[in-house]
Amino acid sequence: MSTASQTTDVPQHPVTVSDEKVGFNSAIAAALTWCVGSMPALYVVLIIVTGWMALATWGPLHRVDPYPFGFLLFLNNVVQLVLCSVILVGQRVLGMAADRRAVQTYENAEAIFERVADLQAHLDRQDRALSRGVSLLESSPHPWIDRHRVQPPPQAIDQAVGINGRIAAWLTQRLGSMWAFYISAGTQVIWIALDVLGIQRFDPYPFAFMAFLSTLAQLIFMVVIMVGQDVLSRAADRRSEQTFLDAEAILHECRRMKARLTAQDRVIDSLADYTTAQVTEHLAQTIHKSRLQSATDTGEAPAGRPALHPWNELLEEIKEANRLQARQIGERLAAIGYLMVPAVDPALAIAFDEEEAESLAQLEHQQWLGEQRRQRPADPPEPDDGTRPDLVPWERLSDEARAQAVDEARRIPVLLADVGFQVLRNGKGTSDGPGELDFTPEEWATLEQALMASGVLVSLAEGVVDSEEIFALVTMLREASITHPRRFIRELAAASDFDTRLQAGTVYADYEGPALQAIRSASTIVARTAPAELDDFRAFLVEIATTVADANNEGGFFGLGARPRTPNEAAAIEAVKEATELDPSGQGRPGSTWTSASCESSS
Repeated sequence: MSTASQTTDVPQHPVTVSDEKVGFNSAIAAALTWCVGSMPALYVVLIIVTGWMALATWGPLHRVDPYPFGFLLFLNNVVQLVLCSVILVGQRVLGMAADRRAVQTYENAEAIFERVADLQAHLDRQDRALSRGVSLLESSPHPWIDRHRVQPPPQAIDQAVGINGRIAAWLTQRLGSMWAFYISAGTQVIWIALDVLGIQRFDPYPFAFMAFLSTLAQLIFMVVIMVGQDVLSRAADRRSEQTFLDAEAILHECRRMKARLTAQDRVIDSLADYTTAQVTEHLAQTIHKSRLQSATDTGEAPAGRPALHPWNELLEEIKEANRLQARQIGERLAAIGYLMVPAVDPALAIAFDEEEAESLAQLEHQQWLGEQRRQRPADPPEPDDGTRPDLVPWERLSDEARAQAVDEARRIPVLLADVGFQVLRNGKGTSDGPGELDFTPEEWATLEQALMASGVLVSLAEGVVDSEEIFALVTMLREASITHPRRFIRELAAASDFDTRLQAGTVYADYEGPALQAIRSASTIVARTAPAELDDFRAFLVEIATTVADANNEGGFFGLGARPRTPNEAAAIEAVKEATELDPSGQGRPGSTWTSASCESSS
């Protein structure tokens, strides 16, 4: 069975009964089970039997098959024997699917337990780092985790214990196959044919002996079916127990991690308060030292300005102004798409370009100007006497003052390095494109609808929405929300609520118009608000449609000759692709308006 090292990659899709349809015999068995195991089949049988009895009692069939309806009884025996074989085949398929689900659940639980153990070890290392070698919370793992690893997943065959159980398992395996079905059906056909050809005279019509054997076989089959149901029931009970214990163990570990994190929060809050104060003080002194060095380089006399005195001689209000500037550096960096973090790798050091440095300098000046006005409310907002040439908006600063401010902004990475910090890009700044805040809520909702519409439209191309295809769609959006290189696509995929807006009975023809209009409207919005993202957005919608189309095999005859992508799905993909195209005016092609009510009314 799987070990911890083998559980890193969990199955990519859920196990279904349709996965057991492998080969010609399995396809035939699935088709028979589907056709016979339906309410229309029951209605047909009731109509035929009732009609035959009425015609044989009062109608033209009275001479052919009068009461007690010998031929109908013979036909009933034949059909019952065939149905018993079909039931056994279906029961065996269900058992195999259940066994595969048990293995998948076991492997998933192993993968989760492995991750939980890794997280607990990580938290334990953090405990010891935060508390100088002492764990903040002593607790033990759930005992089921160790027991789970030494016992295999429950299988139906495990319930066949003892000689009687082994005999039952052997009978179920042999009788629950298409070959047993072929033999039972073929024997009856051959027996009848031998009588018609005059080869056998032992059992003429209405084949009393064959009916006797058929009834006996049905009795045996019924007992075997009941034994199989008992085996499946006991195996299901064991699987239910194992799933319950898995969930209980996972919840126990989650509670342990939550308790650890809560304990760590108290220590981290205390350390953060202390560290923030220390970093702010050191950074404020570094900023002041840099300002002194700059004044010395330009030949300015430090004694001429109170702000250029040594740190120990500064007025407290000037020190506080430097501390305020130090506290605000992180906010200004975040505004242009950077993070201030403890130094982790000198190789990741960055240098601001001209636009970024000017943006930082402008932000610094605006914050400083606002602080000055709050402290001196009686001063005019823009003095014209020349006594405070720096107390003006950025646009009215002299070229020399702006250049000096930009130079100071460029030195920020060096200043932070002096106190053990560095600057990193966070991937959410202006250089990484637009995000949700660049669109109105209504526009953003339309963009989200377009993502789901692209996938659901393709899924409906074959008549009904397939669970595996929707699973593939959701998985792709989740992965894109983390791994896609464009911020716009990441935020859009992360915002999806996975709502298909489908109502019962909705078909492709009902859904096509509103879905394509949602895609056209979304493409128009992106072209208008973020034209640089349009190509990536169009490609992402087509990728969604393609992923859904290739999620599973469809078409063919009873599953034979099925293909990952059918002509209907290919046509739906092409429709999605065309809907993303804009006319020369930058507008999507006209169509009906998308609303959730559109599908409701059409369905």
